[in-house]
Amino acid sequence: MLEIKNLSIRTREPILDDFSYSFEKGKIYGMIATNGSGKTTFFRAVMGLINKKGGIFLDSKPLRSQKNNFFYFEDTTWLNKNVTGLDYLKLIKSEWQSKQSFEDYISYWNMGDYINLPIKKYSLGMKQRLIISMYLISEADVLLMDEITNGLDEESREKLFVSMKEYTQRNKIIIMSSHYKEDILPICNALITLDNRKMLVSDL
Repeated sequence: MLEIKNLSIRTREPILDDFSYSFEKGKIYGMIATNGSGKTTFFRAVMGLINKKGGIFLDSKPLRSQKNNFFYFEDTTWLNKNVTGLDYLKLIKSEWQSKQSFEDYISYWNMGDYINLPIKKYSLGMKQRLIISMYLISEADVLLMDEITNGLDEESREKLFVSMKEYTQRNKIIIMSSHYKEDILPICNALITLDNRKMLVSDL
């Protein structure tokens, strides 16, 4: 279980006030909010990338003691343009001590033609499929996916949703954000709304 206790976030202005909730394993949580409302800031706060008040615990242990049980990759701008996709997959497999085969993901996402090329030659869709593969290869207990469907065509979105459902069947937690409720609603077990410094979670 992922427990968030009394989380408050303030950047230049307050983003979230005193949010507490327990996220259950085996579930996909969809977060819906408008641009600038604090979705990305929430993910950054959970990962300890920005200052916050409150506690983050996984199975009653604080986040700082088990960061490799989480995986968060904010967006394609985090990718080094001079590194290949294969280098990234190998790095994630090594750093997260994963038993997953990156060859399987290269095949599943049809990345064979470009996986050895530097990122600067990738389209947005190529980058997004690489990042998705990095998430899944990590085998982390908690995946924080920020606008993960960006740049994906309909076929790729369907493949992503199938993979996410299979992932949570291994007792994992996925929290994903989107601008579009209708895009992620069919696969979510609960919906998170962030508005006016309040976060609400509703079961579906």
